[in-house]
Formats: sequence, structure tokens, C-alpha cells
Amino acid sequence: MVLIAGVLLLIFTVFSQLALKTAQRFETEGHAASAQVSERYTTTRTDADGDQSTSYWLTFTYVTSDKQEITLTQTVGTSLYRRVQTGDSFDLLYLASDPHRVETSPGSNRASSKVAQIVALVFGAIWLVSLWKVGGWAVAAFRARRYGTREKVKVTRIHRTRFKINKKPRYRLKWEDSAGREGASLLHKSRDLSGINAGDMIDIYQGVKQSWWLGDVGERDR
Repeated sequence: MVLIAGVLLLIFTVFSQLALKTAQRFETEGHAASAQVSERYTTTRTDADGDQSTSYWLTFTYVTSDKQEITLTQTVGTSLYRRVQTGDSFDLLYLASDPHRVETSPGSNRASSKVAQIVALVFGAIWLVSLWKVGGWAVAAFRARRYGTREKVKVTRIHRTRFKINKKPRYRLKWEDSAGREGASLLHKSRDLSGINAGDMIDIYQGVKQSWWLGDVGERDR
């Protein structure tokens, strides 16, 4: 979770900065033009998980202030795609220094930058909370392995959680210690726990607030 949140934080931060710089270019050197649609179509892509995504395409022509006629084919937002038909016109902005670079929805880069900044802030908060939690778990696990009482307990069940990675569920070992306190392992793939069944005996270390499976924290240093 910490790694995923950190990667997403980095991605959205970089994206927001790139979108902001592009938005600033259009605000300082953007020229307005009217584009006429000559073709519209959609494409659908299916990823490895079977999920489908649709892209909306327009082919359009516009004339720059120096009478240069430019025809482009590129993806556009769904609102613009649904608003125009072949033969219709719509307003766009192009860069004076790079007239083939356009904003088909003026102000869209600025809006994208703001959205990305908000999302980055959210993932930043998630990353900090996750880092704090994982750090606490790591310290607790280390102390339990080093100082906690080692105990043999019976596995009560192998719990299938709702957490999935690539549509494959993750599992936890569940047990009950001599004091009647229930414990649970970290998340594991099904094959990682294939040799363990309910009723089997496993080794745990007793911590202050919870017990830890030896398979998660490792053997105590001698």
C-alpha cells in the first residue's frame, strides 16, 4: 500500500506540473481558431484484465492567423465528441510557436492540472498515513520477534479477504493463542499458504498488542 500510494503520488505530481506548464503556454501564446470536423469515430481497447476503455477521435481542420491550413486527428473529451457531428465547427486554441499543438477544449490543461494536484494531495495523505502505520507494524513485529514469548498455536482457519491484486484474492492465517486472543497473519497469496490447514500448529511471537506469525517476521536472531 505504501509503495502503490507513493508511486501514484509521484505520477500525479509530475502530471500536474506538466499540465500546468502546458496550460501556461496556452494562456500566454494561445491563438483562437474555428475547426471544422471532417470525421469522427471511436476505438475500444481491452487490457490484460479484460477491462475495456473507449477513445473518442475527431479529424478536424483549422486555419491559423498566418493562413496555414492544418488538419489533425486526435482524441478528444466525450463532451466535445458528443456535441459535434461531421461538418460541425468548434472553437479551439493553438500555440503560436507550435500551431499543431491544440487545446480542443480551451482551459482543459488548467483544469487537468488542478484535478491532478488534488488527487496528488489525496495520495500524499494516504502515503503518509500508510507509512506511519507500516512503520508502527514494523517496529511492533521487530520487538515481538526479539523480546516476545514464542508460542505454538493452532490454526483456526485460512481466511479469504476482500483484498485483491490482479483480481486474485489474498488470504490470512487465523489462530487463537493460549490466552484466547485471536491473531492473524499478514496478507498472502493462496499458494503461499497451500501447505497449511485448519488444525495445524504454527509458531508465533507474542507482541504487546498482537501476536505475529513466525512466517511473517522470521526466526529470532540467536
